[in-house]
Amino acid sequence: MNHKELMLDGIDAVIFDIDGTLVDSMGVWKEVDRIYLDRYKIPMPDNLQHELSGLSIAQAATYFYDVLGIHESREKMLSDWNELAYHEYRYHVQIKPGADKWLAHLAKQHIPMAVGTSNTRMLAETVLKARGFYDYFQVILTGEDVLKGKPDPYIYLTAADRLGVDPARCLVFEDIPAGLTAGLSAGMRTCGVEDSFSAYQNDEKRALANYYIQSYEDIFNDQVEVLR
Repeated sequence: MNHKELMLDGIDAVIFDIDGTLVDSMGVWKEVDRIYLDRYKIPMPDNLQHELSGLSIAQAATYFYDVLGIHESREKMLSDWNELAYHEYRYHVQIKPGADKWLAHLAKQHIPMAVGTSNTRMLAETVLKARGFYDYFQVILTGEDVLKGKPDPYIYLTAADRLGVDPARCLVFEDIPAGLTAGLSAGMRTCGVEDSFSAYQNDEKRALANYYIQSYEDIFNDQVEVLR
């Protein structure tokens, strides 16, 4: 059995995170946060990206309000973040190597697909459409659709429910420990995806994953790390 067959054995649906998983976009947010905080004369905390990791966009807004003291409405924060990040998502963010090939393969196999991202709907749909991925997905859930972000399994359980699939027969692709934990807590199989942003967490990611890939090309080259 090759690695494509192995990963899809007993799987009825595949669910993807977006940022750091399907596209190389995590670096965008460090710059967005820096510019945004500078508007309020607030220095960039060294651990900010780690603190925000996995949070829904609504939870991130609460963090900026409660912890960083930016007393704007959630709607205003989301609008500002969308404005700051839109150009990068529309024109510059690149896909993960082989992601297009993997999505096309799944579609050819008639395997339903969903997105479960902590990002805003506008940015999620913008990058999916710009990179030609949007039509692959029957369900798109964003950080605006959930109250509890990752590692809570809610977003993935909801995706499985909307696809009409048993969570135990879903495979999740994720680039951060919080997302992999969410997948495991939902009773799903998980595949960790290499990303430079979370490279310092690679050991933790591998401990939470059934599979691990450096890129989606690994799936086609039988170079997937089979971990559990």
